[in-house]
Amino acid sequence: MFKTIRRYYWVTQGFLARHNKIIIQTTGIVLSLILIFFLFARYIPTPKNTVRIGRIGKYNYETFPLDIQAMMSRGLVAISADGKISGDLADTWEIKDDGKTYVFTINNNIYWHDGSKLTPQDISYNFKDVIVERTDSTITYKLKEPFSPFLSAVNRPIIKKNKYGTGDYRLVKTEVYAGVLQSMTLETDSERRIYKFYPTETSSLTAYNLGEIDSIEKLSFINDTLSKDKTTILEDNNKDSDTQSVVFFNNNDTVLTSKSARQALAYAIEDKSFGKERTISSIKKSSWAYNNLVKTYDYDKEKARALFSQDVKDPGSVKLELKTMLQYLDIAENIAVSWRNVLGVQVDVKVVSNVTSDYQILITDFTPPTDPDQYSIWHSTQNTNFTHFSNLKIDKLLEDGRRTSDQKLRKEIYQDFQRFLLEDCPAIFLFKSGSYTISRKTLI
Repeated sequence: MFKTIRRYYWVTQGFLARHNKIIIQTTGIVLSLILIFFLFARYIPTPKNTVRIGRIGKYNYETFPLDIQAMMSRGLVAISADGKISGDLADTWEIKDDGKTYVFTINNNIYWHDGSKLTPQDISYNFKDVIVERTDSTITYKLKEPFSPFLSAVNRPIIKKNKYGTGDYRLVKTEVYAGVLQSMTLETDSERRIYKFYPTETSSLTAYNLGEIDSIEKLSFINDTLSKDKTTILEDNNKDSDTQSVVFFNNNDTVLTSKSARQALAYAIEDKSFGKERTISSIKKSSWAYNNLVKTYDYDKEKARALFSQDVKDPGSVKLELKTMLQYLDIAENIAVSWRNVLGVQVDVKVVSNVTSDYQILITDFTPPTDPDQYSIWHSTQNTNFTHFSNLKIDKLLEDGRRTSDQKLRKEIYQDFQRFLLEDCPAIFLFKSGSYTISRKTLI
C-alpha cells in the first residue's frame, strides 16, 4: 500500500516537473479569464424577455398613454390614489402670492437616460399664460390668477426631447407615420416591451389573431372570434381604477332640458350596478373631496312616473335615442326596457364607435380627473361641457374651487358641488368600468 502511494507521488512529481510551465501558464490564463468576466459581465448583452403589446388609440409624442409615459419618466410631484401629493423630481415646493406663484426645488441627484443630470432648464410643461423663471436649483411658475389644481398639472411625466426620461424604462425606438405613432419600444436591462398602436379595438384584435402582437391591454370587450384555448383573458378589476360607466344627457334636448324628466329616467333604472361596484358621483370614491351624502336615485317607479308627468303630458309620444358603445349594448338594452316599462316612452338603441356631441342620451366611460376640479366638464362657459349643462350655482362652486388653495375649504366646496350636481342630474352614474387584457397562452 505504501509503495503504491509512493509510486503515484513520484509519477505526479515527475509530471509536474516536466510540464510546470504549461500548467502555470494555463492556470494564469484561466484566472485572468475569470477576472475579466467578473469585471465586464455587466457590459455583456443578455437576452431580453420581449413582449409585443397592442394598445388602442391615435397618439403622437405628446399624447401617448400616461401609464406608458409613467414607465419612462416622472413629474415634479407624485399623486397617490386618494389625491395626496408628495415630491418626485422636485424635493420640495412653496406656494406664494395667494396661490399665484409656485416655486419647486429640484432633486439634485436625478439623471436622464442619456446620462446627463436633471436641471431646472430641462423642465418644460408648455403652460399658456404662465411666466417661468429658473435658477440653478429651482423652477418658478407665476400664474395670472390662483389655480389650485396646478400641482396635479405638474404631476405629468417629463420627457426630454421626446426620448429621454428618468424612470425604469428607456425609449429605444419609435415608428411614426404621418405624425401618428405606430409603435414604441421600451427597455430595461432585462425586458423589452414593444407597444403597437391601433385605431380601433377591432383592428387590434385582427393584429392579435394574425400574430403581429402577443397581447392587448385595456380592451373594453371580448370578441367572440378569440380562441379561448389559445388565449388567456384577464379582467382588470383594479379597485384603484377611476373609470366609470355613465349615462350622459344632452341638457339642450327638448325633453331632457327638464330636470324632473332627467330625475325620472334615473329613478326608473332598477339596478344601476349591473353586478359591478356602484358609483354615484363624478368625483372618484378614493378622492379626499368625495361626498357620499348625495342623491343616489335608487329604483322607485312611482316617483319616476310622478316626476316624468310634471313636464311630459303624453309619455307615449316621447321618442328617446340611446347611443352606446358596443361593450355596453346589453346594458343599454336593459335600460331601454326599464324606461319603456316604467315611463311608457319609446326608446331606440343605437351603437356608435366613438363619443360624439350629436346625441340625446349616451352611455360611455368617464374618467374623473386626478384633482376634484371639473371646471372644463361642467362649467356652462366651456366648449368641453358636452352635456350642455348650465347651472349658475355649479358655475360659482367650480370657480371658487379652483381659486382656493386651502384643502379644507376646497373639500367643502366640492362636496357642495356634488350635492347640487346630483340634484340636477345631468348624468346617471352607474358603476366602475372594467377592462380586459388578453395574451397568447404559452405552449408547453
